[in-house]
Amino acid sequence: YYTSIPGSCNFETQDQEWTTVCRLSQDPSDDFDWNISNSAVTEQTGPDTDHTPGKGKNFLYVNSSAQKERNRARIITTKVFPASLGICRVRFWFWMFASRQTGVLKVYTAEEHGMDILMWSSSRNEENKW
Repeated sequence: YYTSIPGSCNFETQDQEWTTVCRLSQDPSDDFDWNISNSAVTEQTGPDTDHTPGKGKNFLYVNSSAQKERNRARIITTKVFPASLGICRVRFWFWMFASRQTGVLKVYTAEEHGMDILMWSSSRNEENKW
């Protein structure tokens, strides 16, 4: 259901096409990048599958094991999410389990003058699930 909502992205694209298809971009000022992959590539440190039912299998990931503390990997959307009746919802699934080197996942909104406002954060899952 959620993958058919306008504006959704399930990352079932070729290589780096997800940036165009999903209207996302890597932040050029961050320390390392997000990549698209599936459980075959992240077998040792990642989930068994993505969260979508059916044939979906790709997801975005960062390899935090090779990073230093305070390094950042950021993706930015160029899509405007106008509030409807004062409410804007962004829905996503994440998996952050079992790694001591897992950092913090944060979601920011950029207000019209460019200031980033922290909307949500999580340091890790306590369960092996999305």
